[in-house]
Amino acid sequence: MIDLFVFDLGQVILPFEHRPIASKLWEKSRRRAVLTPDSIFKDLFDLHNGSVNSYEEGLTSSEEFFLDVRKRYDLEMSFEDFKDVWNNIFWGDPEVNEIILYLKARGYPVFLLSNTNELHFQHIIEQFPIVHLMNEWILSFEVGAKKPKKRIYDAIFERADVKAEHVFYVDDIDTYVAAAASYGIRGLVYKNPNHLREAMRQLNV
Repeated sequence: MIDLFVFDLGQVILPFEHRPIASKLWEKSRRRAVLTPDSIFKDLFDLHNGSVNSYEEGLTSSEEFFLDVRKRYDLEMSFEDFKDVWNNIFWGDPEVNEIILYLKARGYPVFLLSNTNELHFQHIIEQFPIVHLMNEWILSFEVGAKKPKKRIYDAIFERADVKAEHVFYVDDIDTYVAAAASYGIRGLVYKNPNHLREAMRQLNV
């Protein structure tokens, strides 16, 4: 029996692509001769060592993060210009929206659990109404921990009186689903909407 569905955000509800950020920052850098879009991408977004990680755990403010990035790459860029580059990387998936609407219509609570940062999420809540249908937002920069750290999964049970085995978690990254499983949470490594629909049929949802 499933009492609660928990969805990852990026590449599940909202597809996105980080690489245009690196390319556009490189174009605005005074250090283009020694940098490449790929080196900026790795420096920012490496899962273990990327400079975005501390920002996504709420350890720096948006302004501090921008100032660090501007200095790091010697950018000719204002904060407002940076926000445009940083944020315009997402697009919606109508089929996933339909699945969430179906779950809500059936009376299931639906939580969002995301490694994200303040600027991205401010943009998302302005541009993508589907997130407002979620019963709770569990966000790494607010919780102070990114998946796969236990702290962010624990937040589910701080927001809902539910047993771990009655939670179903959907994420595109297998290590994050495996981490959830180690805490007793059932899950699916998301591939596409049909894959999710089949999992729901198997759950008799």
